[in-house]
Amino acid sequence: MKLGIIGAGPGGYEAALYAAQRGIEVTLFEKQFVGGTCLNLGCIPTKTILASTELYSHIEEASQFGIKVEGAEISWEQVQQRMLKTVAQLRKGVEFLLKKRGVRFINAEAFYLGDHRIEAGGQTYEFDNVIIATGSRPAELPGLATDKKWIINSNHFFTRKELPKRALVVGTGAIGLELSDILRAFGTELTVVELVPQVMPLLDSDASSNYARILSKKGIKFIVGNSVKTIEHKEDHLKVTLTNDQELEVDQIVVGVGRTPNSEVIKTDKVQTERGKIKVNNSLVTSEEGTYAIGDVAIPPVSRGALAHVASHEGIFAVKHILGEANEMDWHAVPWVVFTDPPLAAIGQTEKEASQAGLAVKTYTLPYRALGAAVAKNRTEGFCKFIVEADTGRILGVQMAGVGADLIINEMAVVLQQNMTVKELSEVIHAHPTLSEVAKESAFALLGYPINTM
Repeated sequence: MKLGIIGAGPGGYEAALYAAQRGIEVTLFEKQFVGGTCLNLGCIPTKTILASTELYSHIEEASQFGIKVEGAEISWEQVQQRMLKTVAQLRKGVEFLLKKRGVRFINAEAFYLGDHRIEAGGQTYEFDNVIIATGSRPAELPGLATDKKWIINSNHFFTRKELPKRALVVGTGAIGLELSDILRAFGTELTVVELVPQVMPLLDSDASSNYARILSKKGIKFIVGNSVKTIEHKEDHLKVTLTNDQELEVDQIVVGVGRTPNSEVIKTDKVQTERGKIKVNNSLVTSEEGTYAIGDVAIPPVSRGALAHVASHEGIFAVKHILGEANEMDWHAVPWVVFTDPPLAAIGQTEKEASQAGLAVKTYTLPYRALGAAVAKNRTEGFCKFIVEADTGRILGVQMAGVGADLIINEMAVVLQQNMTVKELSEVIHAHPTLSEVAKESAFALLGYPINTM
């Protein structure tokens, strides 16, 4: 069996590695670097830099832990060099695995011609099945066209030789917030504008307010319900006017919102698209049998985020479907994380979504200050909100911000995947003192018997 995969991002390369181990002859096409946006221009660069900024913030607070530190400084140049080395190391690791597993790698721009045929480098290749995993790129927004100097996007951010003294970040999704946290840590005077009337539109309004309060205390200024109306270029800065007529003077605008699917690789009418994305069914099959689309470039019947781990899971699922070992994808328990300090994490339905679906819900929000581990770590800024079906106690969703949220959300993924109730969660023994006790404490509170809170 021959499988062709276009795109070597997380979805494409993990599908290739898995398929090769299952005895499938795999050819992987990629026009740039293995790892895609995630490894080269997104997840890994961002988290590598954030690891440095988080450590620096801990050093600044060292005196609160009885530790004396003098003269600590953070260097963008050195942090950037460490980031580049990390990316190169991981990219080489993926390349090694592909070679070791016998995946044929073709470093050329590829196009899908239909009938399981892929054209690349002037040659046409035929396969039994094809997976399209070409991902997405930063969108060009009206009035905010990037020029790589005054107006940049996430792709340009990591190659900057220096960071601006004053910046306007557009968007409070994951990209906008993570880049904002990096800029703040390096001393940039920062304003973040968001079109909708709350920070992080995917949250319930109360969770959004709690999260925005935490970040505002760190020096990030939010202006919600607004967008950029006009931009006037001065000699050495930009004069920006928002839709509320507020004026700002900044050295750079960072666009952190919007992605465009890389669906231009489709050169056949046999594969249908919708709003620029490739239409797939619940099995990730396109309108042409035997041809799959995964990750950011695909639009399945169920809404799910444009996330690297979703693409990876879908890629492996597609291989299983090809082998006849899987039927339909299940997207009801997809966790997502914003790696600010502290991180934000969520999974499942929001309170609003559950109510709109006709479910009677009850909620509970536990403050981090109720956790002994959070107090011991001096990390009491945080919260955890549970959304639960009122009559059954089934856990529908979790939204949380605080140290360790990026890890705890994976326990919540198991909870939602197994359709657990708060009673069942309360019966799970959690180690003490740990941050994950937020789950146990919330479960008991939802049952009406709070232990460490009133």
